[in-house]
Amino acid sequence: MKRLLWILAWIAVAVWSLFAWGAYGLLDFFGGFAARNADIVTGHPETVEWLSWALMTLRSLGLGAIVVVWGLVSLVILAVPALLGLFLSGSSRDQRVDDWRGSRIDPRAPGPFPPSSGQHPIRRIERR
Repeated sequence: MKRLLWILAWIAVAVWSLFAWGAYGLLDFFGGFAARNADIVTGHPETVEWLSWALMTLRSLGLGAIVVVWGLVSLVILAVPALLGLFLSGSSRDQRVDDWRGSRIDPRAPGPFPPSSGQHPIRRIERR
């Protein structure tokens, strides 16, 4: 179930990225076109220069906003399966870890076999 959620999330991020890339390209094209053709609006040189600068600034801010919104929405899309994965099956991971590693054995418990050499096992001396 978790794997399916992650696959769907990555597909959603890919579709969202294509949409954002298209918006970025359209804004870049039309913003640049409007800034280059600012002289169509008026013939006054200072007004043309100011209008071209303003349109280029708006284009740059819009492109930056598209990148920021793309990143934030992508993070939200990827956060959904991460959070759902935490709530859907919290203990199944522990079961799979136990199956892979085997049962947990307490190292302090006496083993089923006595030491083979007849001597006591070496113990660590601790200061108190």
